[in-house]
Amino acid sequence: MALLEEQALSMFQQGRTAEAVPLQERAVELVHAVIATQGGAIPDDLVMLGSLQYGLGSSLRAVDRPDDALAALDAAEEAYGEVLDTGRRDMAQRITDVQVRRARTFQELGRVTDSILEMDDVVRAAVPAGPDGDVFEFELGLSRVLYTNALVLNQYGDPDLILSSADAVVRLITSNGLKVNTLEGGDRAYYIDMLRCAATIAMRGHAEQGRAETAASAGRIAVDTWAEVERSEFPQLIREMGEMPSMYRNSIVRAAACYGKLTEALGQRELSQRYRDFARGLDADVAGRAEQNWLGIGIGSITMGTALHRARNLLGVGQVPDEVLLLGGPDNARSRFTTSQRCPRSQWAASAGELAGIVAPLARHPQLVVTLGLEAHLLYASSLAVAEDATAWHVANSRHWMYLLRDLVKAFEQAGDQAICQDLERWTDVTCEVINPFHDPHGH
Repeated sequence: MALLEEQALSMFQQGRTAEAVPLQERAVELVHAVIATQGGAIPDDLVMLGSLQYGLGSSLRAVDRPDDALAALDAAEEAYGEVLDTGRRDMAQRITDVQVRRARTFQELGRVTDSILEMDDVVRAAVPAGPDGDVFEFELGLSRVLYTNALVLNQYGDPDLILSSADAVVRLITSNGLKVNTLEGGDRAYYIDMLRCAATIAMRGHAEQGRAETAASAGRIAVDTWAEVERSEFPQLIREMGEMPSMYRNSIVRAAACYGKLTEALGQRELSQRYRDFARGLDADVAGRAEQNWLGIGIGSITMGTALHRARNLLGVGQVPDEVLLLGGPDNARSRFTTSQRCPRSQWAASAGELAGIVAPLARHPQLVVTLGLEAHLLYASSLAVAEDATAWHVANSRHWMYLLRDLVKAFEQAGDQAICQDLERWTDVTCEVINPFHDPHGH
């Protein structure tokens, strides 16, 4: 088994993932055979099984087998969970890593809601837990969780939640900079790359929200993770970075391209041209996409807080009272990372209902429908997941949830976003089946 795992790892490092998968699958089969021969598993067997399934889940994602990847990750979590039940507290972090990887897999499958909810659960457990032993290890683990949260939210999430996560990652890694630099080569490179990626997300996000100075600070952190770009050093830097793993090379290109766009907007034309030329020289395609995705200063998705204030202006204080405004969070304070942190768990369904009631009369304002409706949908789904009596929950909430989902789908259809529509329609089918037992989601 050890030899199979070693061979698989070597192939994976060489980019031969498709060839590594059969070896990993065989290793998993051998562990199951050992357990069956013994008549049961000991903790060490389960730890090995969990580790193999976790690695297999990563490989299956890479070879475009996301459904199989989910099954492998579920098996890894089950194995680690059994060991955790024996008192091995170190398994908690391994289970968190499995959940984080599963969230990314959901995202790749287009299961937007499941991806966000998975990370919501992980973040809510990780943030208040605090260190249980080594503070540095805890903060590295928290940075991994919050970075993935920012990635999962990046397309459809509230900009405030995305930025609170990205900013926290930047703070955690920079505050531990000296210790990060003492890590072994692979780990050090990984966390520096995470810092670069989080700072790039923060640079773009703050710029889109109109905070140019904060964006510039984040941009400088992003580009300082490799070297100051001087024209005379272009050939050598491009040659060196061309030999890097593509993940790291691409993140450098994106950071340089975005910093070039930002400095251009700030009137620093020479600096802008230097970084944009460097990015294009390293990888013109990646640089081009990064520049294309750059929206500009003050041009971005509205936050939930802004959407609630606009809704109040349109509908009046009676429809959007102060307690509902508080769901958007206090001004200039980004201490929340997930939708469920907007209110206590006992209020998730009620808050979702209040937001859904605002969405209904805003049909002529699709941007507000999308922003507020998605948050309401996530609160409904979170509330259902923890409901002690699912039947009673559905009786009280499913009809309102169904109408909300229909409004959301209509708004996203107008925007031409079919990917999120498919995810929301899947949830609509669930609510319809509960409300109307004769409902056929296929129209037969």
